[in-house]
Amino acid sequence: MANDTLNPKSRKFRIEGTGQMLEALAQAINLALKEARATPYRTGSGSVATDDLTIEVEALAGGEKLRYMPTDIDEAAEVITGWAEKKRCDECQELVALLFDDAYLETRDGEGVICCECYRRIEDGEDT
Repeated sequence: MANDTLNPKSRKFRIEGTGQMLEALAQAINLALKEARATPYRTGSGSVATDDLTIEVEALAGGEKLRYMPTDIDEAAEVITGWAEKKRCDECQELVALLFDDAYLETRDGEGVICCECYRRIEDGEDT
């Protein structure tokens, strides 16, 4: 086994999930690879859906790309647990931003954050 510290391009991925989730992921990967092998550009996609889970996988041609694309900010926050602080709207408690994301609005007193909907409601005078 190679020493990862000597290879600057070395990458490590960790995937956790229930047996059902991992089985669906394995099936989606298999479908994408099967389709990719059958195309001249070596690209393909696979999708597996269960009652409350859908996993989509796309095989890309060339490069060293491996991406996970969350479907919403709550899922992204779950993925990066421990890497970023979650910022919630002081008004409605919706997740607004993550610590490394500076695209959020601060409350008037500068003590917290506020989502765009609550900001508009307050600015339009709907909040009494």
